[in-house]
Amino acid sequence: MNYIYLIILSLIGFAVSFYIYYTKKHGKHMYCAIGRDCDAVVTSKYGRTFGIENTVPGMLYYVLIFVYGISMLLNQNIFKGILFYYVIVGSGIASVLFSVYLTGVQAFVLRKWCEYCVASSIASVLILVVLLI
Repeated sequence: MNYIYLIILSLIGFAVSFYIYYTKKHGKHMYCAIGRDCDAVVTSKYGRTFGIENTVPGMLYYVLIFVYGISMLLNQNIFKGILFYYVIVGSGIASVLFSVYLTGVQAFVLRKWCEYCVASSIASVLILVVLLI
């Protein structure tokens, strides 16, 4: 497994999630290069799950992957137990499944797209691919 890819993808995912979180928190308009519906997507009722902004667990997930990638890059024996690997992969699967759900909401419910949300979903999928190969 190439841990550099995990580190890069987690930084990209975190940056995207943080940008969404920051703009929502400060009531700023999101810049969207492709579409004009980013604000409509992230401020919809689907922008929160169980009362928590979707970006918060997203950022935590990307931090977890970043710490895992850095730790494994520095010392591959640090998380030698297979249980921790399964926790990381399980987190990756959960992230991808939630991303699929939110992408479906964009496509079929809201019928609007947020390029940042799609970028975060792609980062999640690629992280899972890297974890599994």
